[in-house]
Amino acid sequence: METTLRNAETRRHVQGELLFALEGGEAPTITVPLDDRGTVRRGGLDVRSVLIADGRFAASSFSLDKEGFAFINGPSAVTNFEDTVEVEQNYYPEIRDLVARSLGASEVEIFDHTIRVTDPETSYRRPASHAHNDYTEASGPGRLADMIGEARANEWMDDRIVQVNVWRPISEPVQQMPLALLDASSIDNADLVETSIINERQGGRIGKIYSVMHREGQSWFYFPEMKMSEAIMIKGFDSLKDGRARFTPHSAFEDPHTPEGAAPRRSIEVRTFARVPA
Repeated sequence: METTLRNAETRRHVQGELLFALEGGEAPTITVPLDDRGTVRRGGLDVRSVLIADGRFAASSFSLDKEGFAFINGPSAVTNFEDTVEVEQNYYPEIRDLVARSLGASEVEIFDHTIRVTDPETSYRRPASHAHNDYTEASGPGRLADMIGEARANEWMDDRIVQVNVWRPISEPVQQMPLALLDASSIDNADLVETSIINERQGGRIGKIYSVMHREGQSWFYFPEMKMSEAIMIKGFDSLKDGRARFTPHSAFEDPHTPEGAAPRRSIEVRTFARVPA
């Protein structure tokens, strides 16, 4: 009994503010400016305060097929995540193996990685700070075709296609702008709102993601003070429509527990597509 009470007292559930799509409002748009340090412009979104639960007390129970995300406790052999050559030569094989084992995939393709840092004085991208899923019903398969070619993508589509991001801190502990994840089993399709991303750095190229409308009953989680030996797998698209998680919205947020003078959050996310035999 004492242990149960002590654990309950140390849980770090927080109220966090997230950007959601406006119900009945204009379709959201995100504009990425030419300058990496420029301010991302957003429209059709509004701030809501939500409970974000400490996921560490159920970390082993989360799964890609139910909640849409999985917590991984395992270090990488990489010593410098800001060395692109080392990441591609050493980290990419680790990620391919992790995703293949987790999904039973026959093939895993990595199409890029991104480092994000909260420090505005760096050239790295800032954390994405609105509730979103990286792909839509259409843009998931479209991104696969862009990456591996239409003919090969059509072959893959004979099987199950799963898009997974692997997110890992590259400095520790994470105290600024941790990652919040929405339990995919707590959302309805109607909560997902197609959103245009206008990328001025790519000549005005328009991509499609989902923003999220807030609804009572949605369940948000985060993992306080993550270390470099920990990672999160996040499902962004699943071609199967059998009731399992298909889209997993997420967002960085300001943690009210962040101590004054906390080091900037530094993280890496690797984006993958996996082909899983039907």
